[in-house]
Amino acid sequence: MPSKEVRLRKSRTVLFVTHTPVYGGTEKHLLELLSRFDDGAVRSLILCAETDPYTDRLRRGNYLNVEVRSETALNSIWDWFRVFREIRPQVIVFVYGTLLQLPWYASAAAWFAGIRRLYAFQHLIPPPVPPKVEGKSIRDRVRRIIGRRTRRLLALRVPPYICTKTICVSDAVRWSLVRNYGFPLRRTMTVHNGVSLSKFTPSPNGGGTIRGKLGLRSDEFVLVCAARLSEEKGIEILLQAVQQLLQKSLSCRCIIVGDGYLRDSTLEQIRTLGLTDHVFMEGFQEDIRPYLRAANAFVLTSHREGLPFAVLEAMACGLPCIVTNVGGNAEAVAHKVTGLVVSAGSVDEVAEAISYLVNHPEERDRMAREARLRACKEFDVEQGMTEIKRVILN
Repeated sequence: MPSKEVRLRKSRTVLFVTHTPVYGGTEKHLLELLSRFDDGAVRSLILCAETDPYTDRLRRGNYLNVEVRSETALNSIWDWFRVFREIRPQVIVFVYGTLLQLPWYASAAAWFAGIRRLYAFQHLIPPPVPPKVEGKSIRDRVRRIIGRRTRRLLALRVPPYICTKTICVSDAVRWSLVRNYGFPLRRTMTVHNGVSLSKFTPSPNGGGTIRGKLGLRSDEFVLVCAARLSEEKGIEILLQAVQQLLQKSLSCRCIIVGDGYLRDSTLEQIRTLGLTDHVFMEGFQEDIRPYLRAANAFVLTSHREGLPFAVLEAMACGLPCIVTNVGGNAEAVAHKVTGLVVSAGSVDEVAEAISYLVNHPEERDRMAREARLRACKEFDVEQGMTEIKRVILN
């Protein structure tokens, strides 16, 4: 007969609240966590307040104890309250891909519904706080009192004080929320994203299949970038850097893996810059590993980040990484040790970093080994997921 502790745990429902238009790193993180809950001891339920990117992947992954519920009309605090009272979970986890992805009144509704164990994931460094309105006119004074800055800050005061803990994927995300948005320090914590070290490993054959498919020689220098095609990823900076290198007669091929609303404009930029034979757009791939193993280095020229899975996966596959100094990128990539950290928005610095890796193969190989070692030491997914599970369930 099961022990009392097991019976209590089996009666526990954990509700994960999401609001996402697409599948990306935030959604991958949640599925990783759910796979650790999928032992029959906890009932896991995902509430999708927009699209549902989970059901097909849960089915393919054979998750047995995870349910998905879609609600597309959660427009007021009462709508949220109704759903929470219906489900009656013991624990609610709000999943924020961006700072304002869920309305402030969702957490308030959970509180009014009598749920006291509330948690939040924050995955992306927040945008700057809107500037304070200056001036002495009546209009300026009114805007200071009820303007966009005030409304945003007031709306963001509710969730971090209601939630028991806000779990951030990097220290950069955590400190930005504390310093700029007034999140209480004692109610926040950092649990770094992680990577499966058994799944993501260096390849002995050098990714010959992908190189063959794209017509790339085994001795060519190949970059890979895995990113959603959206404004914050800064793909335009990468393309301009590749063009700059080609103008200097330095051979460089680049594979971009990912999709998004900027796909058409990215393709147009590739044509305009004359990069059709040098940049390959491969779209979204469920399994990124063949592309990582086909590359000599990884690059991500983001304007904003949290702690990208793509960087950790590249490190685990033994790739030196070129990243911008935003979000938690520099918490993963040690400059000149496991890769190169450059300024966000600097085409010249990105081009210089790529050129350095092309022209210094011994340094590149050393960084590749260090990247794998650092991933194994500091970014094992099992460690992070165990910590999150302990916080949520204890």
